[in-house]
Amino acid sequence: MVDPLPIQPITAPLDHTVHLPGSKSITNRALILAALSEGTTELQGALFSRDTNLMISALKQLGFECETNETTQTIAITGCAGKIPNKNATIEVGNAGTVARFLTAFLSIQAEGRYEIDGDSAMRKRPMLGLTSALETMHAAQFEFHEKTGHFPFTLYSKGIQGGQIQVDASASSQILSALLMAAVAGKKDTELICPNVRPSYVQITLDMMESFGSGRIETNNGIYKINPARYTSPNRGIYAIEPDLSAASYFLALNLILGGSLHIPNLGSSPLQGDARFVEVLAHHGLRVEPSNNSWKACQPDPTSIQKGHREINFNTFSDTFLTYAAIAPLLGNSVRICGIGHTRHQETDRIAGMANELSKLGQLVKEEEDTLTIQAKPNELRARTHRARNEGKLIEIETYDDHRFAMSFAILGSYDLFEDGKPWLAIKNPSCCGKTFPKFFDELASLHPE
Repeated sequence: MVDPLPIQPITAPLDHTVHLPGSKSITNRALILAALSEGTTELQGALFSRDTNLMISALKQLGFECETNETTQTIAITGCAGKIPNKNATIEVGNAGTVARFLTAFLSIQAEGRYEIDGDSAMRKRPMLGLTSALETMHAAQFEFHEKTGHFPFTLYSKGIQGGQIQVDASASSQILSALLMAAVAGKKDTELICPNVRPSYVQITLDMMESFGSGRIETNNGIYKINPARYTSPNRGIYAIEPDLSAASYFLALNLILGGSLHIPNLGSSPLQGDARFVEVLAHHGLRVEPSNNSWKACQPDPTSIQKGHREINFNTFSDTFLTYAAIAPLLGNSVRICGIGHTRHQETDRIAGMANELSKLGQLVKEEEDTLTIQAKPNELRARTHRARNEGKLIEIETYDDHRFAMSFAILGSYDLFEDGKPWLAIKNPSCCGKTFPKFFDELASLHPE
C-alpha cells in the first residue's frame, strides 16, 4: 500500500506555463472514429493514460493497426471503412466509461461477431442498460449478461446496425447517446434516435468530431437525431489534433485564483470543443481573468485577497467534471455555495456527491447533501483548527480518493494553498496514482509550479 502523498504548499504567486495532456473524451472518440474511417489517421496531442490505453489495447485486439508514440504524443490508426477485422475477442474496459460505452456500440456494427466484455468491480456497477436496450431494440446486438442484467460482464453477439426509429434512455450518461451516434453512421439504413433527456455538451463534441471525420451534418431537433449512413474518412491531410483537457485545466485555473499571479496554457483556442470551458465563468465571478487567443490562454489574478465572496448557486450540469474542483476550494472562498445539477455524478467512478461531502466534512466544513445538490458552508476557522490539531499530533489530514482521479487532483489544489503561511504540508492525498486515468503526470506538473 502506497503511503498518502503530502501536498507541499506553493508559497508564491504563479508565473508559469502549464502543459496539459490531451482530452480523454476527445482522444477516445477520435480513436473510434479513426477505426471506423477509410484510411490512416494520425492523432496529434493524444492522451496516453489508463483509459486511452484500454481503448488502444481493445482496438488492437480487434485487429486494427495502431502505432503509438508517447514521446511525440501521436497515435496512427488505420481504419477499415466501417468493418471490424476480428469477429471474436475478449475485451477488458477497466473502469473507463468511454471505452465501455463507445466500444459496445462500435462492436455492434459487425455482423456475426461474438465479444466477451468485462470491467473492474466499479465498472460492473455503472449503468449500461440504456445502451444495451437500445442496441437490442435496433436488432444490432444481443446480450448475454453473466451476472446482472444491463451490467458487465456480458457477451455481445453483434448483428450490424440496421437503422430504424429508437427511443434512447441516456439519462444515466450522455456517453450512451454519443456511442450510438458514432456507430449509427456506419449502419446500413437511416436511424432516428429519440433522446430528449441528455446533457448536450458532450454530445455536441461527438457531433462536431463526427463531422470532421466525414459523417455529414446530423439533423437534430428537440432531442431527435436523424442519421443517414455515410462513409467515415480520415480528416484533411490524415491528421486530427486532440484538444488539451479542459477538465485538467480547471485545477490550475482554480490554483491561479487562490494563489494569484498569472498562468499560460498553450495549445488552447478561443472556441474549444469542450463544455468545461464554462468553468472559466465560475472563477471569473471571484476575480480570475482569462484571455483566450487562437492558440493559448492567459489567466491572471492580481490580488487573491480580494476574491469575491457571498452565497452563490451554480448549476454544473453541463460541465460537471469541474464541480469537484470548485467544491474542493470552497473552504477558501467564504460564505456558502450551492452546487446543483450533478445527480448523474453519483454513477461515475464513484458517488462523487457523497464522496465530496465526506471529505469536506472531514475538513470541518458544513455540508448538506441532496440527491442532485451539494451545499457547502465554508468554515475557514474550523479548517485551520482541524489541520492544526492534526499537525500537532504529527499527522496530516488525509483525503480519501475512492480510486477517483478527480478527488486526488481537486484536493491537491486545496492542499497547495499555504494555509499557515509556513510552507509546510497540512494535507495528504491517498492513492495519488489514480490520476493515471486521465493525467498521469499531474503531480509532476503541480510540482513544477513551486518557486525555484
